[in-house]
Amino acid sequence: MRILLQQDKNAVSNIIAYVLLISITIGLSIMVYNWLRFYVSEEDVEQCPDTVSVIIKNYNCSQGTNGFLNVTLKNKGLFSVDGYILRAHDSPNAEFGFYTLTDTGAPIEPGKENTVVYLFNESYNGKNFTDITLVEVQPFLIKKGEISCRSYASQQIICN
Repeated sequence: MRILLQQDKNAVSNIIAYVLLISITIGLSIMVYNWLRFYVSEEDVEQCPDTVSVIIKNYNCSQGTNGFLNVTLKNKGLFSVDGYILRAHDSPNAEFGFYTLTDTGAPIEPGKENTVVYLFNESYNGKNFTDITLVEVQPFLIKKGEISCRSYASQQIICN
């Protein structure tokens, strides 16, 4: 009988230890979640309404020391955009553009197109391209001197 009581005490202490471990884990995950929620504010990720749409209509490119990327953007939305951010990536299967080609862009009216040429031998954020696998465009609207929203479109390309 005495042996059974000792085993019961060990089982109860193990259960208490697991309950404490789970409680501490849940408490830490709540703290990390709240910290991350304030670290990435919702203002930074606000999306434009569906009526704001700039697409990559066309591109062509040439590689080498005098290589270039020629990108044609088209505003398919109902409103003029105040500018755009154009990024590119040179890694295969990239999901987002890491290198910024321009961060101001030019305003584009609805239905209008804007063609921009980027030379491979120029430095974009310290990067000289030899090939590009992805181009993405993020049009934005400015309200009261600040960017009020951003939209997003990307295009996998073969330029190598």
